[in-house]
Amino acid sequence: MGDKRRLIEWGKDVLIAALSLSAVYLLSMTPLVQDSGVLELLSPQESPSPGTLSSSQGMAMLPARLAVTGGDGGRCGVQYDQARLEELFPPLGALLGDALDSAGEAQPISEAQWQRYLEGKSIYFDFAGDVPLSALEHWLQGAGASGLDGSARRVLLCAGRENEVLLCWQEAEEGQFFSCPTALTQTLHLDPATASATPNGAYFAFENPELSQLLSPYTLVTEVAQRGACYAASNPLADAGAAAVLDALAFNGQNHAPVSGGEVYLDGDDRLVVSTGGTVTYRAAWGEKYPAGSTLAGAVDKARALAEGTLGALCGEARLYLVSAREDRGALCLRFGYLLGGCPVYLGGDGWAAEFWVENGYITQFTLHFRSYAPNSEHTLLLPIDKAAAMLPSIAQDRRELVIQYRDGGGSSVSPQWAAA
Repeated sequence: MGDKRRLIEWGKDVLIAALSLSAVYLLSMTPLVQDSGVLELLSPQESPSPGTLSSSQGMAMLPARLAVTGGDGGRCGVQYDQARLEELFPPLGALLGDALDSAGEAQPISEAQWQRYLEGKSIYFDFAGDVPLSALEHWLQGAGASGLDGSARRVLLCAGRENEVLLCWQEAEEGQFFSCPTALTQTLHLDPATASATPNGAYFAFENPELSQLLSPYTLVTEVAQRGACYAASNPLADAGAAAVLDALAFNGQNHAPVSGGEVYLDGDDRLVVSTGGTVTYRAAWGEKYPAGSTLAGAVDKARALAEGTLGALCGEARLYLVSAREDRGALCLRFGYLLGGCPVYLGGDGWAAEFWVENGYITQFTLHFRSYAPNSEHTLLLPIDKAAAMLPSIAQDRRELVIQYRDGGGSSVSPQWAAA
């Protein structure tokens, strides 16, 4: 009798469960649930592929410098402070992404007009390297299809006529200045962004009669701490070995052999050489292992993902930035460098940390210089920028930009110093 009762109760439980599942299924078919996005949240998510970034698209291109100028001329400038830049950039970068996405036809402007825009109500971005505008839009907005050509290091959102907001930039190759209208408005976008900035006395060299005779006009001058942080430097592959790199590059590590100064790995006919000094080089036989897409923005993004998944995962306190993207004999050459606290690191004899070559939609070769940086509690004394400029006559002769830079020649530590950019 007891077994029969348990069997009946079990049957009831099964029936209730079946009815519940049926109700859930029917509910999931209703327009309310279909359009709510709940199903996407519940569905299994694709695992990130090797080199996929954990940071947001917008933070992939953190500028080295920001300057926000209000309508009254008061300016807040930030540089050499990565934490502060990471705090300020997201909302400002979103505005820049919207401006790039809605950009109209570009027109050349004079340098005098560019300087007037800098002095007026504006948001200035300095990305340290020359960034293709299509790649910048892709990182900030996602589409990368605005049609703007060329690359720029310096980009500006500024007040135009009446209520319009202009997108302006200095083209990297020729140095010419351009402007185009955007869908942004001053009242809804530029005014709130500039009103929230607290002026800190930052200015550009062209606004100072003395410094304008010594430095590049767009050297941003801010109150910089006189004691610059030093860092311990090391080769991370000495500890991590090649396994982490092979995994990040989805490279077969089974077939390998020693070579002078390192180890060579063969994946089919592709060659990857890992040197004991921390340099990794790749040469493709057929060029199909690392697809880069058919657009400039896509190629830059794929190269950046590989750089972040390898160098970026092992560089410690540093972060990567795009140094340049240029065409050479039908191929695209992309270079990335290290930044420490917003200061560029000049690495070895070339300066850059990674170089990628893209041909026919594939990354066909690259060179990666692995370095890792950690604070070592030491500091070095830095002169004020005006005194540093006066002590470096070669800078004044060419009116070059003066920046704080780290030079890494492969030693155990790096220290900040003023250098001509």
